Amino acid sequence: MRSVLFIACLFFAAGACAPRPDDPTAPVEAQTQDLVTRGDYLVRIGACDDCHTPKSDPATMTLDMERRLSGRPQTTPPPAEPTRPGEASASADFTAWWGPWGVSYAANLTPDPETGIGKRYNEASFIAALRTGKKPEGEPLLPPMPWPAYRNFTDDDLKAIYAYLQTLTPVNNFVRTAAPAEAPN
Repeated sequence: MRSVLFIACLFFAAGACAPRPDDPTAPVEAQTQDLVTRGDYLVRIGACDDCHTPKSDPATMTLDMERRLSGRPQTTPPPAEPTRPGEASASADFTAWWGPWGVSYAANLTPDPETGIGKRYNEASFIAALRTGKKPEGEPLLPPMPWPAYRNFTDDDLKAIYAYLQTLTPVNNFVRTAAPAEAPN
């Protein structure tokens, strides 16, 4: 009986002393994986895929996971001009919007160094963009991008989202910048 108790105490002590994922003394790999897992979760509940992931079938809104978070495809027709002032309209796949602000296009959030966030953003500029509603070049994040809600995420949450986005497969997909309402393309 004593040996069973002794072994149980050893297992308990080993478990109590094991580094936790949120423990700064935990191995870097465990901390990084925990951060990426949290970021994936936040991207999913933040509905980022709704606008930033192309649809393999716009009729069913089936997400094209091979191009996950790569933004508006160049083949997506622009949204129709709204028929009444103050209204908004969206492209069939919800990757482009036309409203009182002009026309906005869902950005490529993959780490592609040419067309994604890989070149323009580091962790600090990514956090700043979601806090201020301005891209690194100063261009505003336009509706329907809900940055006013996302700015309320903690720094740790935004770091987790950025860490997750860096793990995506880079997709080379140029997404044009916002356009005035008179000239969508």
